[in-house]
Amino acid sequence: MKKILVPFAVLMIGSTLVACSGNEYASTRKVDKVDETEVAGSEVEKETSEPAIDGATAQAAAEEVLQSHFKLLDEGDSEGYWKLFETPGDEDSVATVQKIMELKSSSELRDIKVIYQKDKEVLATFDMSQITEEFDPYNNFNRRGEGFIVLKMMEDGGWKISHLDYITLLHLDFYGERDKESFSYMDEDNLFFWSKELAKLKREKQLPSEWAGAFLAELQRIDDAIPDQPLHFTQKMIDGLAPEALATLQKVLNELGDPPKDTITIHNFFFYEEHLESDYIVFNAFIRNGFDYPVSNLHGPVSLTAEAWDENDELVDVEVARMTMEFDGLGTIEPGATGLATIYFGPESIMVSNLEEFLAYGEFEIEAELTHSGD
Repeated sequence: MKKILVPFAVLMIGSTLVACSGNEYASTRKVDKVDETEVAGSEVEKETSEPAIDGATAQAAAEEVLQSHFKLLDEGDSEGYWKLFETPGDEDSVATVQKIMELKSSSELRDIKVIYQKDKEVLATFDMSQITEEFDPYNNFNRRGEGFIVLKMMEDGGWKISHLDYITLLHLDFYGERDKESFSYMDEDNLFFWSKELAKLKREKQLPSEWAGAFLAELQRIDDAIPDQPLHFTQKMIDGLAPEALATLQKVLNELGDPPKDTITIHNFFFYEEHLESDYIVFNAFIRNGFDYPVSNLHGPVSLTAEAWDENDELVDVEVARMTMEFDGLGTIEPGATGLATIYFGPESIMVSNLEEFLAYGEFEIEAELTHSGD
């Protein structure tokens, strides 16, 4: 018989679920608000000499190109989209844009502001929000944030995009709402560095395109300075993930550091809330090998537990779900490496009847007795 108890603690979706032993916590950068944030130093003075183009022309160009950019992206017009750029996209950029188009994005653009111009180049900022018709948590492009664009005037008088990237990004859930615990690991917050470098742009009177190239290169250098944790992907996973998503997963894993020694740990990083109505508990997780030898054929009983008040108003540990699982799809996980898995608890494994209430108010731990093949 299924138990009905009152959940005790507040669930933090995205918190660590632990198998065998050990605890892990991800350190992520968070931005509470984007729409109300003013970029420091955004009121950059234009050149004191007569500009090559006037402010009205620069503003009109920024608005026209940005509107075309997101319109073509939403329409899935890859050929028209890449014609907006000064140079063709690299392999990763093309793959990411193609994934957004496959998921059928719908974008909203706001607050386009020209903040600097020199010669025939323009730097502008913008706010955007984006929702995809098809939701993929690994390739999550449900997001809002502030970005920047650098435009160059061509010899024929037309405009091309030299650089386009984001200063801040907040990622949204399946419903298009902000759930800090579900997707904060994907967020970007480069506001402080942006503000500092923007002041440098004004002071040194650089060309926007040269400045933006150096700015993005420095951000990449900072990310690359953190050593990569070994992340094991099957070919099926690689084929299904946009390069941007692969980079995000790698970044999240790097922030976790080395896996705990002599154990297998499970770290949850996304929860599929929409499956609750069908009495399924589904989440994505890192499976981390802390042994000094390769492991494969992971299998065994896995249970989900939580604290709750029972009918006697006593705090007790409650087994919410339990089932035997096999992780054959992970292949072999090398020493110190991490695999990716989607973990399912079906209706037959659920031990409580008020499941949604537990997931709204409870804090869970996963306990497992996994066996494996290895040296």
